[in-house]
Amino acid sequence: MKKTLILIPLIAISGCANQPQLIKKTLSGKPEGVYAGKTKGQVKDALVALCNNAGLTVTESTDSYIICGKQNDSVLAQMLVGNAYSTPAMSKVRFTISQIDNSQKVWADMWIESQMPGGQVNQMPTNSNTDRNSVQKALDNLKP
Repeated sequence: MKKTLILIPLIAISGCANQPQLIKKTLSGKPEGVYAGKTKGQVKDALVALCNNAGLTVTESTDSYIICGKQNDSVLAQMLVGNAYSTPAMSKVRFTISQIDNSQKVWADMWIESQMPGGQVNQMPTNSNTDRNSVQKALDNLKP
């Protein structure tokens, strides 16, 4: 079985000049995949396997989306979304699945988050071209 590596953003802050070109431009501006003739269940199962094979934990799942992630050990990420008293920063990705005609379409959103002592969750989107390209490649190679 071929393993597809999905890189959850470990936080990249860089200038626009250092950004690679997007490998695929989409209408939503997010990584997307379309899987013709597949059921939502088949696509969802493939996404769960993708997350697990990449060492991520599925933290939430419904009929229409899957959220998976892992702890982000970056000090910079912790400073951006938390403080010394908050939970460790987590890098997360949400795969939203929707049926369009006879196909399933998947969109991906990525962010880092940390929960503050009072319960508030701070989030920051991670949408660098490097992060988007990594998730786009994973969706392009997904075999439901």
